[in-house]
Amino acid sequence: MPTKILAIDDSKTMRLAIKITFAAEDAEVVAVSKGSEAVARAKQMGADVVLVDHRLAPGEPSGYDVCRALKADPATAGIPVLILTKGPPDEAATAEISACGADGFVPKPFGTQELIDKVRAVVEGKGARVTGAPRPVPRPPAAPTPASAKPAAAKPAAAKPAAAKPPVRGPAP
Repeated sequence: MPTKILAIDDSKTMRLAIKITFAAEDAEVVAVSKGSEAVARAKQMGADVVLVDHRLAPGEPSGYDVCRALKADPATAGIPVLILTKGPPDEAATAEISACGADGFVPKPFGTQELIDKVRAVVEGKGARVTGAPRPVPRPPAAPTPASAKPAAAKPAAAKPAAAKPPVRGPAP
């Protein structure tokens, strides 16, 4: 049975590139330009994976918002989502990828084999959150310490006297 891929990108060229990439694979690609169609299209086609550009056309939800909508709907919550980013994501983008619930990212420009491998990994459940953004690990808040429990300030080390140097003697007269 072919892998069903929903690709969402406002660039016609990118949508075509994704279709061409998976033409030789056992995959069926539905490519759309509007993020607002994502949840309905994913349900309609029974998508196995969603590829969505991080930034879509003005007036459309961002790729992160599309991911949140997919993850919030019980019918699409289990579909892996890969965010297509412009180059390697910076720290803020990585946090956003994680916060929206994406299963990873693919930096553009990407190689065809790289895209195929990442899609295959998340569809097979082997690459979820490994190749993409890790979920942050919550840390418990530090317990407040009373003022009396503060460690004493470190005392400066006592200066050691310099070793006496032997006198320098010139040549014997």
